[in-house]
Amino acid sequence: MDIVVRIGLAVYAVCLWRNLAVVLWADDATGSVLTPEMVNRAHWIGLLQLVIAGMVLVPRLSLAASAGLFTLFAIGVARFGPFYMIDYLFFVGLAIYVALGQPVLRRRIHIASWRVSILTGSLSLSLMWTAVEKFLFPQWTIAVLLHHPGITAGFPFPSVATIAGFVEFSLSFYLLVGRAVLVRIAAVLLAGVFIMAMPEFGMVDVVGHIPVLIILVATLLQGETRLQQVFRGPVSSPWASARAVLIRYVAILTVLMSLYYGLHALSVWAEGKPVALSQPSPPSARPL
Repeated sequence: MDIVVRIGLAVYAVCLWRNLAVVLWADDATGSVLTPEMVNRAHWIGLLQLVIAGMVLVPRLSLAASAGLFTLFAIGVARFGPFYMIDYLFFVGLAIYVALGQPVLRRRIHIASWRVSILTGSLSLSLMWTAVEKFLFPQWTIAVLLHHPGITAGFPFPSVATIAGFVEFSLSFYLLVGRAVLVRIAAVLLAGVFIMAMPEFGMVDVVGHIPVLIILVATLLQGETRLQQVFRGPVSSPWASARAVLIRYVAILTVLMSLYYGLHALSVWAEGKPVALSQPSPPSARPL
């Protein structure tokens, strides 16, 4: 599992360094920060990505590689704002996973046993966050569907956005609470969704989905972890388990929807602009 994560991160960092995925609004002098759509013009960021690709392959350099990933994430926060970067919290999970892979820390720190749990939890939260976006601001997804009408299968655009949000949220939720079989099923189905998007959206999704697929593969290999046990809580029967899961589903959905709308309003207000449900903040136009 560790080999899969490290090699996958190295490949991803090289792809960013080589600009193998270029978004439509980029030009020849533009590179990427942490994902293909986070464009920048700083040459040293590309060099940092190349250095990370080398360091992440060496366990003894895990802390340095993690620091590099945190640096790229911090650049994203500074350039695009914290609200936008909540979508990419799984990079924080990857950075922590790599850091806890340092041989000394892995042997001596108890939290190192939570490495896969941190990976799975960070991805689950990121995906549920983007799913909530489809509920609250479906027009942002519709803007993407207008350029790729083939993926709607003839259904109305608002319905497709809502269905996509529900499926994404539900599968991501089961990454948090599912038992060994459900966790693996959710990982496989989510991976299938991301892979099926690649032919439609091209290299932007091929490269951009590498970190997500890395975490899903790690989740598939590991199965149930302490994370799922903690979120499910102690249960005495299948009915009690089902009731507990339903309560957590509604609670998490409610909390995330409230946080999303509140933080979006706060971020727009901080920019001195009126809050308009029909218009996203500037950096939020991104692929599904």
